[in-house]
Amino acid sequence: MNKIQKHVPTLLAIAEEIEEPVRCYRLAAGIIYKNMLVSVGVNSYKTDPFQAKYSKNEKAIHLHAEISAIKNALRQLSVDDIQKTSLLVVRVKRENNKEPYSPAMAKPCSGCRRCIVEFGIKNVYYTGEKGEIYQL
Repeated sequence: MNKIQKHVPTLLAIAEEIEEPVRCYRLAAGIIYKNMLVSVGVNSYKTDPFQAKYSKNEKAIHLHAEISAIKNALRQLSVDDIQKTSLLVVRVKRENNKEPYSPAMAKPCSGCRRCIVEFGIKNVYYTGEKGEIYQL
Protein backbone atom coordinates (compact mmCIF):
# COMPACT_ATOMS: atom_id res chain seq x y z
CA MET A 1 0.00 0.00 0.00
CA ASN A 2 2.94 2.39 0.61
CA LYS A 3 3.65 2.36 -3.12
CA ILE A 4 0.14 3.72 -3.64
CA GLN A 5 0.12 6.20 -0.74
CA LYS A 6 3.11 8.09 -2.09
CA HIS A 7 0.95 9.23 -5.05
CA VAL A 8 -1.97 10.47 -2.91
CA PRO A 9 -0.57 14.01 -2.28
CA THR A 10 0.05 14.55 -6.01
CA LEU A 11 -3.46 13.48 -6.97
CA LEU A 12 -5.06 15.49 -4.15
CA ALA A 13 -3.23 18.60 -5.40
CA ILE A 14 -4.41 17.93 -8.95
CA ALA A 15 -8.01 17.52 -7.73
CA GLU A 16 -7.84 20.82 -5.84
CA GLU A 17 -6.69 22.62 -8.99
CA ILE A 18 -9.56 21.52 -11.24
CA GLU A 19 -10.88 24.74 -12.73
CA GLU A 20 -14.38 23.57 -13.67
CA PRO A 21 -15.46 20.78 -11.35
CA VAL A 22 -18.61 18.84 -12.08
CA ARG A 23 -20.98 20.11 -9.37
CA CYS A 24 -19.09 20.10 -6.09
CA TYR A 25 -16.96 17.11 -7.02
CA ARG A 26 -13.24 17.38 -7.56
CA LEU A 27 -11.86 13.99 -8.43
CA ALA A 28 -8.51 12.92 -9.81
CA ALA A 29 -7.45 9.43 -10.75
CA GLY A 30 -4.03 8.07 -11.56
CA ILE A 31 -2.73 4.98 -13.29
CA ILE A 32 0.35 3.63 -11.55
CA TYR A 33 2.70 1.37 -13.51
CA LYS A 34 5.96 0.08 -12.07
CA ASN A 35 5.56 2.46 -9.10
CA MET A 36 5.31 5.50 -11.42
CA LEU A 37 2.28 7.69 -12.00
CA VAL A 38 1.97 7.34 -15.79
CA SER A 39 -1.47 8.81 -16.40
CA VAL A 40 -3.86 11.21 -14.70
CA GLY A 41 -7.51 11.96 -15.31
CA VAL A 42 -9.95 14.40 -13.72
CA ASN A 43 -13.70 14.73 -13.76
CA SER A 44 -14.97 17.36 -16.15
CA TYR A 45 -17.99 18.61 -18.07
CA LYS A 46 -16.38 17.30 -21.23
CA THR A 47 -18.30 14.51 -22.94
CA ASP A 48 -16.48 11.64 -24.58
CA PRO A 49 -17.52 8.52 -26.51
CA PHE A 50 -15.28 6.47 -24.23
CA GLN A 51 -17.26 7.72 -21.22
CA ALA A 52 -20.58 7.09 -23.00
CA LYS A 53 -19.62 3.43 -23.40
CA TYR A 54 -19.18 3.03 -19.64
CA SER A 55 -21.70 5.51 -18.23
CA LYS A 56 -23.89 4.21 -15.44
CA ASN A 57 -26.93 5.64 -17.22
CA GLU A 58 -27.65 7.60 -20.40
CA LYS A 59 -27.59 10.91 -18.53
CA ALA A 60 -24.13 10.27 -17.01
CA ILE A 61 -22.23 11.70 -19.97
CA HIS A 62 -19.55 13.80 -18.28
CA LEU A 63 -16.04 12.43 -18.24
CA HIS A 64 -15.18 10.65 -14.99
CA ALA A 65 -11.65 10.80 -13.60
CA GLU A 66 -11.21 7.01 -13.72
CA ILE A 67 -12.29 6.75 -17.37
CA SER A 68 -10.08 9.71 -18.29
CA ALA A 69 -7.04 8.19 -16.56
CA ILE A 70 -7.52 4.84 -18.31
CA LYS A 71 -8.03 6.53 -21.68
CA ASN A 72 -4.90 8.64 -21.18
CA ALA A 73 -2.89 5.59 -20.10
CA LEU A 74 -3.74 3.86 -23.39
CA ARG A 75 -1.61 6.50 -25.14
CA GLN A 76 1.48 5.12 -23.38
CA LEU A 77 0.69 1.55 -22.40
CA SER A 78 -0.63 -1.48 -24.23
CA VAL A 79 -3.87 -3.10 -23.12
CA ASP A 80 -1.75 -5.94 -21.71
CA ASP A 81 0.31 -3.46 -19.68
CA ILE A 82 -2.87 -1.76 -18.38
CA GLN A 83 -3.69 -5.07 -16.67
CA LYS A 84 -0.45 -4.73 -14.68
CA THR A 85 -1.31 -1.28 -13.33
CA SER A 86 -3.01 0.05 -10.23
CA LEU A 87 -5.68 2.75 -10.22
CA LEU A 88 -5.87 5.35 -7.46
CA VAL A 89 -8.89 7.66 -7.18
CA VAL A 90 -9.01 10.68 -4.85
CA ARG A 91 -11.74 13.21 -4.14
CA VAL A 92 -11.67 16.50 -2.29
CA LYS A 93 -14.45 18.71 -0.97
CA ARG A 94 -14.89 21.85 1.04
CA GLU A 95 -17.85 23.46 2.71
CA ASN A 96 -17.20 26.95 1.33
CA ASN A 97 -14.51 28.88 -0.52
CA LYS A 98 -12.85 29.95 2.73
CA GLU A 99 -12.32 26.42 4.02
CA PRO A 100 -9.40 24.24 2.95
CA TYR A 101 -10.13 21.14 0.91
CA SER A 102 -10.43 17.84 2.72
CA PRO A 103 -10.43 14.28 1.39
CA ALA A 104 -13.75 12.65 0.57
CA MET A 105 -15.16 9.29 -0.51
CA ALA A 106 -13.98 8.50 -4.04
CA LYS A 107 -15.29 4.96 -4.60
CA PRO A 108 -15.71 4.40 -8.35
CA CYS A 109 -19.28 4.31 -9.67
CA SER A 110 -20.76 1.23 -11.34
CA GLY A 111 -19.92 2.51 -14.82
CA CYS A 112 -16.30 3.14 -13.94
CA ARG A 113 -16.10 -0.27 -12.28
CA ARG A 114 -17.26 -1.88 -15.54
CA CYS A 115 -14.45 -0.12 -17.39
CA ILE A 116 -11.92 -1.13 -14.72
CA VAL A 117 -13.00 -4.78 -14.99
CA GLU A 118 -12.99 -4.72 -18.80
CA PHE A 119 -9.40 -3.46 -18.84
CA GLY A 120 -8.37 -6.00 -16.20
CA ILE A 121 -7.14 -3.55 -13.57
CA LYS A 122 -7.09 -5.63 -10.40
CA ASN A 123 -5.62 -3.15 -7.92
CA VAL A 124 -8.00 -0.24 -7.36
CA TYR A 125 -7.64 2.16 -4.44
CA TYR A 126 -9.70 5.19 -3.40
CA THR A 127 -9.85 7.75 -0.63
CA GLY A 128 -12.40 7.77 2.17
CA GLU A 129 -13.93 10.60 4.19
CA LYS A 130 -10.90 11.01 6.46
CA GLY A 131 -8.21 10.45 3.86
CA GLU A 132 -7.88 6.75 4.53
CA ILE A 133 -7.19 4.51 1.52
CA TYR A 134 -9.51 1.64 0.66
CA GLN A 135 -9.03 -1.13 -1.86
CA LEU A 136 -11.89 -2.04 -4.17
